[in-house]
Amino acid sequence: MARPLPTILTLILISAFICGCQQPQEPTVAVQQETGPQIIQPAPESKGEPQPEVVEPQEAQSEAIEPEEIEPEELEAEETESEAAQTEVIEPETTELQAESETEPEWKGPTDKSAFYDKCEHIFSTYVDEEGMVDYRTLRRKRAELIDAAREFNNVHPAEKMSWSQKEKIAFWINAHNTFTVKLIIDNYPIQPKWYMINYPDISIMQIIGGRDKKYFKVMGMEYTLREIEREILLERFKDPRIFFALSYASIGGAFLRNEAYRPEKLDEQLDEQVKKFLSSPQGMKIDRTKKIVFLSDIFNWYKKVFIEKYGSIKKFRDREPDIRAYLNFIINYASGDDVGYLKSNNYVIRFQLYDWHLNEQPKK
Repeated sequence: MARPLPTILTLILISAFICGCQQPQEPTVAVQQETGPQIIQPAPESKGEPQPEVVEPQEAQSEAIEPEEIEPEELEAEETESEAAQTEVIEPETTELQAESETEPEWKGPTDKSAFYDKCEHIFSTYVDEEGMVDYRTLRRKRAELIDAAREFNNVHPAEKMSWSQKEKIAFWINAHNTFTVKLIIDNYPIQPKWYMINYPDISIMQIIGGRDKKYFKVMGMEYTLREIEREILLERFKDPRIFFALSYASIGGAFLRNEAYRPEKLDEQLDEQVKKFLSSPQGMKIDRTKKIVFLSDIFNWYKKVFIEKYGSIKKFRDREPDIRAYLNFIINYASGDDVGYLKSNNYVIRFQLYDWHLNEQPKK
């Protein structure tokens, strides 16, 4: 069937329009064909360039450049600061040592006139009697004297101590321990008992919680507890059992607090006297010849290791246990003649007494 002319013209125009629209796409296709080989031919390089191979080297270069441009300046600044810090650290130390050397003619080590000896001497001779009992009531009212004496131990420079003899060091630390023990009592006087410390007397150093291992005292710029002075210094460094009978625990059962300061020039004499005095007292050693029992202070067991190390190898009392053997070998050097004769008879048993923790306080007048 023949179509009308208008319809034919319309179809021709539509075809022409369609062809006209497709003609501009030909250059686009040609461009894609021209650029396509550039992407495909160098495929290994083109895939890496847009990802790490192009970007990372630039970042790496920038990282490599930054240290070269910045770090030398920072290092120079740090070196300058470190040099300044070193100068700041060294100069004061040099100044202190120079100051010490300048005062050295006035301070030639521990002597009878040393400040801490003289001030300890004043405290012990004024407030302690012959039996080691302390007038805590009066000393509390005059505690400024005690504070002044305790401060002297911190005024000693460590460089001074390095030149001391062993006796000077032992005397120094015993005086420090005993002075600080008295100060611990005064700082907590009158002592308030704790309801849960039922194993100790109401008036006892043990009622001061942490008194021996938590309270710190300053010595030569450092802080020490009483236990550290006793165990880590006097016990570990010097290993002389006589020291144990010179250390006050502010208690009746322990060593007698001496009413004078310990001094290096007569230290051996003082320590020997302390041991003899303790062993001649009931709390030190008590012999029941009827029941054939020798009662010893429990202090011996506290320092068992030191006694065994020094007296355990002596060829006496070999039928005894190592600790008992060591104790007896030590005791016969300081006990009275009658007691030594009985101890050598070996016809007795050893018992240890409970330690008496009552405060070593003078009775009220």
